[in-house]
Amino acid sequence: MKILSRIALAAVVAMLMTACGGSDKTYQYKTQYLPMQLVGSEKWSILDVNSGEVVARDAFDNAPSPIVADMFYVMNQQGSYDYYDVKNATTPVATGFGSATAFSDDGVAVCSRIGEPLCVIDRKGTVIKQLPKDISQCSMFSRGMAAIQNDNGQWGYINTSGDTIIPVVYNSVNLFLYNDYALVIDDNQPNDSAVNFSVIDKSGNVMFTASSTEYQPIQPYYINGVMPVMKGDTVVCLNENGKEVPNPIADQEQVQKAGYNDYSRTPSGDYIVLKGKKTGMVDKSGKLLIPIEHDNLIDINGDRLIAVDGDVYHIIDRTGKPVGNVKFSNAHVSEDNPYAARGYIDTDLAAASMMMMFDETSCCGATASTTLMDMNSMVGTDALPYAGNNTLVMPQGPYIIQYVFDREVATASADSTSAEFNYDARVKCVIMSLNVNHCPANTEVAIVNKMESRLGTKGLVLARDGIFCSDYLTAMTLGYEKGIISAIYYMHFNESVPPVKKKRG
Repeated sequence: MKILSRIALAAVVAMLMTACGGSDKTYQYKTQYLPMQLVGSEKWSILDVNSGEVVARDAFDNAPSPIVADMFYVMNQQGSYDYYDVKNATTPVATGFGSATAFSDDGVAVCSRIGEPLCVIDRKGTVIKQLPKDISQCSMFSRGMAAIQNDNGQWGYINTSGDTIIPVVYNSVNLFLYNDYALVIDDNQPNDSAVNFSVIDKSGNVMFTASSTEYQPIQPYYINGVMPVMKGDTVVCLNENGKEVPNPIADQEQVQKAGYNDYSRTPSGDYIVLKGKKTGMVDKSGKLLIPIEHDNLIDINGDRLIAVDGDVYHIIDRTGKPVGNVKFSNAHVSEDNPYAARGYIDTDLAAASMMMMFDETSCCGATASTTLMDMNSMVGTDALPYAGNNTLVMPQGPYIIQYVFDREVATASADSTSAEFNYDARVKCVIMSLNVNHCPANTEVAIVNKMESRLGTKGLVLARDGIFCSDYLTAMTLGYEKGIISAIYYMHFNESVPPVKKKRG
């Protein structure tokens, strides 16, 4: 299943630690201002985590984006996005964008207005450069670089001036996170089972190329100079030249000896530990930093953590001391969508692109006989994050692919400290979603109509109530709601349900 391997290595933005690497320098950005909801309020406020003071109280109806370089965006009542400077959170700097990314430490962001191309803007909302019309989406900036995709589905990179630095020639890419290297995948692949991936520097020079038959990346970026990969059943670390090297953070021996139910390393090098049902924090020598008395701890910048106790959150420092006395019930700590999309879509191309993802017997690499075992490269080795969930979600360019199984992907143990994958779980359906809210209001209708008119070429004909069926008894429905197109491919016709079609506005 070559397509599954490609999706598993698709472009992502992650801010969490995994097997190798980690230090105070491994935060994607330092969090000083935290979007949150005060206890008892449905509106969003902004908290200065250094001082513990609320700097904008009940200021927004929707959640602000992560606040980087003092800048953030918020969805307004019309469904478009406005940018703000945290120093004046009552008056937007720039308004009316159909698509937007968070700012970076470089002081730039990417956005588009409905019907217009993508552009790079500065902190005043001034356009630095409008991107070429054939660029369909662009990531947020990281380490001075952003990933761009053209209408043909190929990827490259631009710098903060909006200039293309690395040509748009790759099948998929990842951001330059924490280090000046990124993992990319070329279109020219050797066979149907293996995927070659390369690591490049910020000038586009190839540092090394490897095959997925030898290494399966666990995280597609470098921390502390290494990238963790699976080599068979073993985790090893690769340096920027592709050489296997010792894990630079293999310092958890004292933590392991303490016999905690679970532990995880923070980017700043400490360990959040679980004992029974309570959580605390220790350093790498095992010294207790924060008492094991909280329901959960979320490290947000090395010096500050969110402590969760029941339904109430509050800020504490690295020693467990409260920072201010603000209590809140929700917080927004990571970027939901690191990509901005052009303000229009070629509806013919979008329909054709989605049509390429399926045929009479398969969709996005999955068939009626596909089980989780066939897709194990997507989930890695830790089953606990998947416990109780029957869906795997994978980005593929502007599309979100959801593999829905006939049972939960993993089952947790009785004490919820571990879980086991259900490798015999079968793919029940595949949902392909495309958000076109950044486009004119008739876009979703046009794309769905074009797809429906072409389903016959895929061996799918209208059976009933908007459900198209094949001779193999697979089925497809096409719908849209709130500007999101959902193409649902059912492995068995008798499990299909009619689509929802609701226009915007």
